[in-house]
Amino acid sequence: MKRVLANSFDKVYLTIEFDQENNWVYNNWIGVLPTDNVILGCQATIDFLREINCSLMLNDNRQVIGSWTAANEWIAENWVPQVLALGLKRFAHVVSPGIFGQTSAAEMVTLVGTQLEMRLFKDIELAKAWLREA
Repeated sequence: MKRVLANSFDKVYLTIEFDQENNWVYNNWIGVLPTDNVILGCQATIDFLREINCSLMLNDNRQVIGSWTAANEWIAENWVPQVLALGLKRFAHVVSPGIFGQTSAAEMVTLVGTQLEMRLFKDIELAKAWLREA
C-alpha cells in the first residue's frame, strides 16, 4: 500500500507506504514544506493508519529543505491525539541535514512531550533499529 502527495506544481512532497517486512509506516518528506502541505500530509498519515493497523512509524525528513515550525502546534494538538487513538506507539523521526529542519523537529518533540514515544535521529539505520526494538 502506498500513497503519494504532490503540491500545486505537481512536485511530490510526501510518499507514505507500509513496510510489510518491518511492520511500520514509512513517510518520506521531500523539499520545502509550506504549513498547509505539512498539515495535509499529516492528515494523509492519519487516513493511512486508519486503513492499516500499525503501531510504528518511520518519518524521514532527510530530503526536507527549511523549517516547518509553523505546523508544530497543529501536530501536537491535532495529529498526535488522532494517531494515538489509532494505535501508534513509536515514532522515529529522521531529521533533515539543515539547521532549520532540525530546529523544527526539536520544537515538535518539546510540544508533543510524553504523549507519544518519539525520538529524533540523524541516522536512518539507528531509527530503524530503535523501531525494531519495540
